Amino acid sequence: MINLPNLPEKEELEFKEKEFLLSLYEQFQRSSKIWFVVLGVLLVLALPAKFVLQGIFASALIKSYRPPVVNLQPYIPQELQVLRTEILSVSAGSVSVLAQLLNPNRDISAREFTYRFVLKDGTGAVLSEVPGEGYLLSGESRFLLLPLLSLSPLPKTAELVLEQVRWTRRQPEFEVRLEVLQKNTGYTPEGKFFVEGLVRNLQNYQIKKVELSFIVFDQSNRNIVGVNSSVITDLVGSESRYFRGLWPSGKRFAPGQVEVIPDVNLLAPGLILEQQQKIPVR
Repeated sequence: MINLPNLPEKEELEFKEKEFLLSLYEQFQRSSKIWFVVLGVLLVLALPAKFVLQGIFASALIKSYRPPVVNLQPYIPQELQVLRTEILSVSAGSVSVLAQLLNPNRDISAREFTYRFVLKDGTGAVLSEVPGEGYLLSGESRFLLLPLLSLSPLPKTAELVLEQVRWTRRQPEFEVRLEVLQKNTGYTPEGKFFVEGLVRNLQNYQIKKVELSFIVFDQSNRNIVGVNSSVITDLVGSESRYFRGLWPSGKRFAPGQVEVIPDVNLLAPGLILEQQQKIPVR
């Protein structure tokens, strides 16, 4: 059996409540009025003091805050290297200009860059500047060509000036395999030197753009004596496409090795097409 304690009567509880309140009132009556004044002043000043202190602390926190350092260049690539720059005679009043570039970075590609060929006379005076755009994948080397330039007087030296370069660590999602077949050289009845052949797409997807560089060496295969370029578009999978590079009339070669170099910018968006559907390169 549980014994419940005897609760006080309702009248007794009301009496004790009134006794407590009376005792509290008497204590306030005996207290000094100065403390009530002080308490009232503190209550009045509490709200503006809150905003003042809040502003002081906020200002101190803002001044002490140091934002994290944002690295605008998350990687520091080595600069593109100009391996050679040459001027080649084409005909009276015309020249070809070439430059060979190397990307020494093994995991960083030059997605795109702008450049200028600066052509000078024998005194160093600038005769002309020819702008251009290019790309260079990681670890690769390629030629920049200006096949035909007419100037008077003819330039004696050429300089390649690299300007803005956009770098990326993105790696190509596709592998492009191209084969050069039935390469041939000769002269047309009009006396123009030509390089011709076939470029075959060894994949089963379509390539939107293939850039061809023709490099003609002398009989020692050490010196470049002629350059030219061409472009093939929409090369279908397993297709073999005819190409021909033609030089101006009157240019005579005693050629040694002739290189036909197909280049594809694997970082260009929408470069690869499959079943007529564009597959974007991320």
